[in-house]
Amino acid sequence: MSEVRLTNDIPEISIKGFKVVSGEMFARPPKKIGPTCTIWHDHIAFSKTALNALNNCERVRIEINPKAKCLLLVPVTEKDKDGIRWTKDLKEPATRKIGCKLFSSQLYEAWGWKLDTVYRTSGKIVSADKKIMLLFDFNEPETWKRKMKVKKNQNVRN
Repeated sequence: MSEVRLTNDIPEISIKGFKVVSGEMFARPPKKIGPTCTIWHDHIAFSKTALNALNNCERVRIEINPKAKCLLLVPVTEKDKDGIRWTKDLKEPATRKIGCKLFSSQLYEAWGWKLDTVYRTSGKIVSADKKIMLLFDFNEPETWKRKMKVKKNQNVRN
């Protein structure tokens, strides 16, 4: 290891007036622990915790309350015509992104969302008619700008 030597070439300064910047200001926000729902401009996804909260069921129905800005996730069977498969595999249940460009575009428009932004919120387990469901309230979602994919050999125009 080389030794750092102070020489006359390094100016001496006063550190009076400087304040320590908390390390917490640089940390990522804590990961959400409970069930989450994330909505992009063309798809929707739920966390593994959401899947576990609904007993790793294979299919769910999404219900929406446009005025309350809430989304309800209801476990259903294959017989439900509006049910969607939200798992990748039944042997080892895992979540997946679900393409839904038409649904997302209507939601973004109805709720005044920006197309270049991703929206995520936590959910909570609720019950109605003795059925367990997940409720996601999007009144104060976590947001971030989505990453734009650049296609190979795409010409950029100014």
